[in-house]
Amino acid sequence: MVEKKTKEYWSMTEGVFNCLIDKKRTLAFGKAIRNTIKDGDIVVDMGTGSGILAMLAVDAGAKKVYAVEFDKKNIKTLENTFKINNYSNKIVIIEGDVTKIKLPEKVDVIMGEMIATGLIEELQIPAMNNVLKYANKNVKVLLNKFENYIDLVYNNEKFYGKNFKIVRYEYPDENDLRSKNLSKKILLNRIDFSVINKKNKIKKNIVIKIEKKGFINGIRISSETIFFDETCFDYSFAYSYPIILPIEEYKVKKGDVFLVNIEYVMCGGFKTLKYLINKK
Repeated sequence: MVEKKTKEYWSMTEGVFNCLIDKKRTLAFGKAIRNTIKDGDIVVDMGTGSGILAMLAVDAGAKKVYAVEFDKKNIKTLENTFKINNYSNKIVIIEGDVTKIKLPEKVDVIMGEMIATGLIEELQIPAMNNVLKYANKNVKVLLNKFENYIDLVYNNEKFYGKNFKIVRYEYPDENDLRSKNLSKKILLNRIDFSVINKKNKIKKNIVIKIEKKGFINGIRISSETIFFDETCFDYSFAYSYPIILPIEEYKVKKGDVFLVNIEYVMCGGFKTLKYLINKK
């Protein structure tokens, strides 16, 4: 028996693998890729991870895909993945920070996903702002636009008999973690990834009206992705689950009005997030 030592691997194995096995996410991205990429296109895949989107791009007709990867420990894994699947002749791995890297030529399609709900975390905007410098005139941006919404909800705060007033993700597929909405969703902002975004500060005062009686104890932030082919995608196991921001509990009735103040730096992390709610 030959002993093998694990020297090359995904250093963030769980995250990369979760994205790979998230069928809902991968199929949605795959459909958009097939509808966007044309024969002969030069493509860049920002933060290629498992490499699945880069391979789907070749399947859709891409002449060449530049697969950008920051994780040094993942490079050998990617090289092997592309080799055993016979994609090495069309996928070029570029090791580096996608917010700073230089591409060897102009590209026809920009894809890749560094998205987090509300664009609070991850690096989609600085990545796009850099890669757009290498875009051909009629570039197609796969993740074209991103919309963020807020509404007022009641959500479970008790686990194992203990109370937790915490920022958390909502997992709507789990009954105990599904929030009850008591207002309509209000658009927080809409980002166009096909242009350079220089303004990354969100600072909004939003009036929200209660639609039905009950209790509220959270502000929910949710998002929707609009692909280049105009198909839309909200969330999945490894993509952009809604976030619940805890607030004090209010008993509400239909017609009650609240003012929500929210501000943060997009892609700046939760450390930049501030929010306040007041009943009018």
